Amino acid sequence: MKSFLLAASVVAVCAGAANAEWTPDGPVKMMIGFKAGGGADTLARMLAEDIQSQQGWNLLPVNVDGRGGAIMARELKDSPSDGMTIGVGITDTFAYGHQAMRDPGYAPEDFDFLATLAGTQMGIVAKSDRGWKDLGDVLEAAKAGEEISFGTMTPRLADGAYYIGKVNEVDFSIVSNFSGGQDVLNAINAGDIDIGWVAGPQKAGVVSGDLINLANGEHETLEMSPDTRGLSDFGVDFGFGTTFLVFAPAGLSDEAKAAWSEAIIAAVDNPDSKVRSFIDRLFVAKTLNADEASAYVATEADEALQLLDATAE
Repeated sequence: MKSFLLAASVVAVCAGAANAEWTPDGPVKMMIGFKAGGGADTLARMLAEDIQSQQGWNLLPVNVDGRGGAIMARELKDSPSDGMTIGVGITDTFAYGHQAMRDPGYAPEDFDFLATLAGTQMGIVAKSDRGWKDLGDVLEAAKAGEEISFGTMTPRLADGAYYIGKVNEVDFSIVSNFSGGQDVLNAINAGDIDIGWVAGPQKAGVVSGDLINLANGEHETLEMSPDTRGLSDFGVDFGFGTTFLVFAPAGLSDEAKAAWSEAIIAAVDNPDSKVRSFIDRLFVAKTLNADEASAYVATEADEALQLLDATAE
């Protein structure tokens, strides 16, 4: 399976970006693929504020939520390719989500990917007072006859939970009616489920010791619990994190693409920016330029297809 070698926080942007002369000729519509008030929404709005402060561009955020970003992608792809309409979403919309839908109404080639912003810190989480030290303890409990409920919030994560059980010969009770990681975490804390996928919202609880990461769902080390074992230790060679990114309708001019890539990365890489402060609290900075972001989406799409094939067997 793949392993990612990510660029450093400060990366070179598209050729000629440093001298890009393109600027918006009016307010830019920024579509956000998720509901207001969530992590993706906050991330996007802080990015808009920082770009406006640093570049003088006027960005107008609009929430177009639904189906993991698919509703926004469908609307965005038909917008003019003039740099005046952009979207903020996640790579999963163009990887697993796109391939798992019967009729998604869009394809990755309908978009120009401008830059990535941040990556999640996805782990399988439980309350520390359950006494489990890692996922191996949970698997042993399940094999001994204990029913283990596993909370998920997307079809990919539900498939991931199923596949973990499949390769380890246990049957989890998979609960898939959660709208986000915070909902899963609330259910864990309330004792409504035993374990679950949680990304950003887990950090404070893990640091305080109230929660434990039983397994690392990322391809990279979890910053708040670097010693957590990876899923490969349990026979699963897939990653289940996602990456936030900015994109536009396909056909953007080289000048506009370079200017957007440079502006986005400059905002995220600025240690004093609002968006970087937010990322450092919940996520991990991951700045890839337009070409690198496109390659990254393609790599995630390849892994998503492998997961779909593995869960269908």
